[in-house]
Amino acid sequence: MRFDRGTNGIWLGHRWYTGKGVRTGDPVSLVELKELRLNLEKHGITDLFIHVGPALPSGELEDSAGDLFRSLRGVFSEARIFAWVGARVENIPLDSTLFRQELIRSIRGLRSAGFDGVHFDFEPMVDYEPGYLELLTEVRDQFGEGFLISQATPRASFMGLFPGPLRRSYWSQGFYTETMQRSNQTVLMAYDSGLDFITPYIAFVRHQTGLLVDWGCSIPNHEILIGVPAYEDVPLYSNPLVENLRTASLGVRSAIEANREKANCLVGVSIYSNWVTDEDEWGDFRSYWMKNGGTQQHE
Repeated sequence: MRFDRGTNGIWLGHRWYTGKGVRTGDPVSLVELKELRLNLEKHGITDLFIHVGPALPSGELEDSAGDLFRSLRGVFSEARIFAWVGARVENIPLDSTLFRQELIRSIRGLRSAGFDGVHFDFEPMVDYEPGYLELLTEVRDQFGEGFLISQATPRASFMGLFPGPLRRSYWSQGFYTETMQRSNQTVLMAYDSGLDFITPYIAFVRHQTGLLVDWGCSIPNHEILIGVPAYEDVPLYSNPLVENLRTASLGVRSAIEANREKANCLVGVSIYSNWVTDEDEWGDFRSYWMKNGGTQQHE
């Protein structure tokens, strides 16, 4: 069975929006842009989530699109390019009508700059976070069906339970379904599990993927991507020997095998993130996802 459809996603850094290095301020060259295009095309990546900055408490965005972004839009003419708008929930008044109005004004500017849609990544959001459903509805009302709404989401709840502090890490089926009805795409962040062994992590990804398929594929035209990790710098939440492109791919594949008839809306995986994916990890992506290689390891 083939798993990869060549419709995967990736999170891209702020430099591709402003055209300048985040730390150095140096211009990003057209040579780098060409290398990016060749690499993403090689790996069947068609959805680009480009970081445009955290939303400020006012709803505004600090930076604007640079000349490089216009070049990127031309180079990736066949790709879908999403404006990745993130924020820590405690830093923004999401339940404020005035905040959402200003954020929508910012999104209008992003659409004018050439983005095909917006990709929301507000963390950590509790189940039925006040203001979030209203934001999704208002964006749809303002921009219509032609402007895509994507969301990065936390893990799905087990039997609707929220044990202790994990309440901030899980969404219920009801909330997931309501967000899916108001958006075009859901990208599950299938990482930061805190698990220390490979087999439980693969089972975790399989279970989460299965839930998202069950819920998302019941909603007409909704797409599911599973976010898979390539980073190694958050030891409190993620062990890179456990959570990586190999093991996450195995979990997603296992879920598809168990739900072949239902998994039509699962269009691919999304790599977090481009700036931390090295050549060995790209090789793992080809072997374990694109070519369906590898075998499960038990530890």
